[in-house]
Amino acid sequence: MRRGNTYLWLIAVGAVVLGLGIGASFLLRSYAPEEYALESLTSSETVVFSQKRDLLVFSPAIKTSVGLIFYPGGLVDYRAYAPLLKELAENGIESFLVKMPLDLAVISPNRAMDIIKDNPEIKTWIMAGHSLGGSMAARFASKNSGTIGGLILLASYPARGDSLVNSKIRVLSIYGTEDSVLNSDALNDTKVLLPPDTLFLELEGGNHAQFGWYGPQKGDGIATMSREKQQELTLNAILSLIQNLQE
Repeated sequence: MRRGNTYLWLIAVGAVVLGLGIGASFLLRSYAPEEYALESLTSSETVVFSQKRDLLVFSPAIKTSVGLIFYPGGLVDYRAYAPLLKELAENGIESFLVKMPLDLAVISPNRAMDIIKDNPEIKTWIMAGHSLGGSMAARFASKNSGTIGGLILLASYPARGDSLVNSKIRVLSIYGTEDSVLNSDALNDTKVLLPPDTLFLELEGGNHAQFGWYGPQKGDGIATMSREKQQELTLNAILSLIQNLQE
């Protein structure tokens, strides 16, 4: 091959690779956190905030033995869930918000294990997640049922191979009536994979995106409940489940 043709070939290949890279970046563009979420990334009188490269930690000022690990929804910047995690910490729960590779929990569903190993003082662990993050939290819980005491599913459900029906894990499933992103048929079909005492909470007027603070989501329904109210009801339900775990 002549040198000139070689250069043309390399340029063409480079252009294709660049085009694929730009296309992938566009397709995998994550939902950005809103300003309110970013404002939550601070300490307060009752919460100590710390940040590592791939983890946000909200610690109660008074140490606790309960920890919650949260997996974000698919293609949602993990910081969008900071307000909820900070509220949990204000109620005495050590809360860990995990950054996933490419904002996809399916790439690294076992991230919780390192957090658990690094925090041996925590005796009760709860997995939680939104949408795809919830499914991956359920996967981790199903494979580590002796370690996990509770599971919170926000607009989510376990995959077929991740049955929890025979586990002793306390499960809470929360979803909104106006959620057009969640596959409602799959939600109902996979209830048989959850323990018989699973609590299901349907939020009248809630949708998919309002479990976080990242604005509207493509394909979602229009909520008739305010995001503040959806967040409040979600927080209260989680706190109630954790209280029951400690009794």
